[in-house]
Amino acid sequence: MQNTEIKLPINVSSFERLNKSNMLYVDKTELVYKLVSTTGRYFLSRPRRFGKTLLISLMKFLFMGKQAYFENYWIGKNNRWVFKPFPIILLDFNGTSHATPHQLQKSLGKALDRIAKNHEISLSEPEFKEKFSELILALKNKYHSDVVILVDEYDKPIIDHLGAGDDRLDIAIKNRNILKSFYGTLKESNVDDALYFLFITGVSKFSHTSIFSELNNLTDLTMEKNYASLLGYTENEITDYFQKWITKWHIDTGLSESSILEALRKHYDGFRFSAAPQRVYNPISILHSLSHQDYRNYWFKTATPSFLINLLVDKNFYLPDIETQKLFEDDFTTYELESLDPLALMFQTGYLTIKNVTNDTAFTFDFPNIEVKQAFLRLLMNKYARLPDDKTKFDQYNIYDDLLHKRYKIAIHHFQTIFDTIPYSEAPEQDARWFHRFFYILFRNACIESRTLDTKDKIVVRFETDHYIVITGFSCILTSKELMQCLRKNTASYDDKDIYFLSIYFDIKTRKITQWEQERQVTELLEIPKNIIGPVAITKIFLASSSDLNEERNEISLWISRKNKSLLKENRFLELVIWEELLHSLQGKRIQDYFNKEMLDCDIVIALFYTKAGAFTREEFDLAYDNLKAGKKPKFLFACFKEAKISTKDITEDYFEIIALRKKIQESGQLYISFDSTDSLILKLDSQINNVIKGNMT
Repeated sequence: MQNTEIKLPINVSSFERLNKSNMLYVDKTELVYKLVSTTGRYFLSRPRRFGKTLLISLMKFLFMGKQAYFENYWIGKNNRWVFKPFPIILLDFNGTSHATPHQLQKSLGKALDRIAKNHEISLSEPEFKEKFSELILALKNKYHSDVVILVDEYDKPIIDHLGAGDDRLDIAIKNRNILKSFYGTLKESNVDDALYFLFITGVSKFSHTSIFSELNNLTDLTMEKNYASLLGYTENEITDYFQKWITKWHIDTGLSESSILEALRKHYDGFRFSAAPQRVYNPISILHSLSHQDYRNYWFKTATPSFLINLLVDKNFYLPDIETQKLFEDDFTTYELESLDPLALMFQTGYLTIKNVTNDTAFTFDFPNIEVKQAFLRLLMNKYARLPDDKTKFDQYNIYDDLLHKRYKIAIHHFQTIFDTIPYSEAPEQDARWFHRFFYILFRNACIESRTLDTKDKIVVRFETDHYIVITGFSCILTSKELMQCLRKNTASYDDKDIYFLSIYFDIKTRKITQWEQERQVTELLEIPKNIIGPVAITKIFLASSSDLNEERNEISLWISRKNKSLLKENRFLELVIWEELLHSLQGKRIQDYFNKEMLDCDIVIALFYTKAGAFTREEFDLAYDNLKAGKKPKFLFACFKEAKISTKDITEDYFEIIALRKKIQESGQLYISFDSTDSLILKLDSQINNVIKGNMT
């Protein structure tokens, strides 16, 4: 019995094999029809392993008239395309020898001879250029039909020699001149008249003057909006075509489908090739990821850009500038081998993508996704500094984890550990620019979803979590205090989240981090806006804590402020009364009077305890508890105890009082909250406050 299960087309670039093996094809034939339905000459640049060869193969069988291959796709169902055979010349430079200019010429001649032999045509011209013209005209005469020419990876004889020294660059230039002469054949009027369709693909677009100087009617589709999704998978195509594999992943692992889709998006989406906002997923990575149910760097492993890495190092390219530099569309089509623009080349090879477009003409860039960013930066960092990869991967993860959990002193230690692994010979001139660039690569690799804010005399980068933002500055020029002043200016548009600043000064003479500072932005408590419409339901909260829990108290204040921003939309508000702030205004008044006036007027009392009882003693707790039992305010009493790891030498009378108080609270049946971190405290309080607001607690 024949197996009818549709399979993923992993590493399949033959449209015929895809059909015969019952493999999935994401239907792009409507876009293909728009190209092939009229005579034309086209060029398309896309990164390697992005589906160019499969597209060429599809066009080949379409022009061969293989209607059966297309009956399940748009072009076969709509009956617009007339399936008839055309004579085809297919030149695939993936299989063309080009180690030397002589090899390239010889290989081109042999490829033309093979095509002629397949059509039982005898060629008499000895030179490859004249042989090309002879073959085109002979095919036209034999079949009485215009000829189709398909060229795959036209630039491979050039790109394979880049970034490998002057001798190889010389070979690339000579190979370019050979290709220029070869394609010049197509400008001849009798040859052009014999063509129905010309389609050329490659990774890069060298200038018309260098290769396609005579093909002034060649339409470049590379940045054409209408063909931005011709290769790669769109968001809709992921859900329309791959739902079966996403569901299987969910069943096999228990991960939700939404989390799988989000991870796929972060790792493999983001390639944008035009001014249109359309972004596409990398096809080879998606296929492998769905097959293996993980998020490894599949495309990067198969398209390792050794030539590009070498080129960036040779040209001493300042990578931190990639997010601030702008290019115009002409910049992508005018560069030459002798003066390559690394930014344009990184875009065309897929290691950068369009981030923003101004007036459809000015482009800014960033890494497309996690896969490209992580793998590219790691490779580049090791190339720049000759670092041991296993060691740096471990330390980089630690840096991210430490910053995430605000362990800044430990993060500084891990930064220094990586700097200590750099051989002195890699930066003998102790250049600040070198270390700035290295820190940029290091940080953006460690904190993969970070972005750059400033690169002038410093590197300023930021990353954010759901609740806060970390802005980190590094400089070999500015002191940590001067740098901190700069960091404080980067608070615009972040007022809905807590902001933490970390400034680092690196001494290039000693190669040590000699100064660093950490600071949190002070956020004032939100007040009820005067222009709010309608009455506001106010819940009054009394917050008391011992002196050893200042950080937790401050975090609760910030959390309340954030929460009020959303509650105000529902005409609700949490008014926070902080014990420590009011104590300063007592000026000799009895503490009991203070409680009567302030604490007993609140709806909720939150008391934080750690190793000290503080001013909030058992007597005051008893007062609040007695009022609660009598049906008076406070209506709710939350006692929160931080888990203490305490040495016997630190045990005091305060600590015994805490133990006694904890026991009394547990016996009273009041809400007892145990926490080991600020995050866990906030999560638990948030849940309880939500219940109070919704009326779910009695």
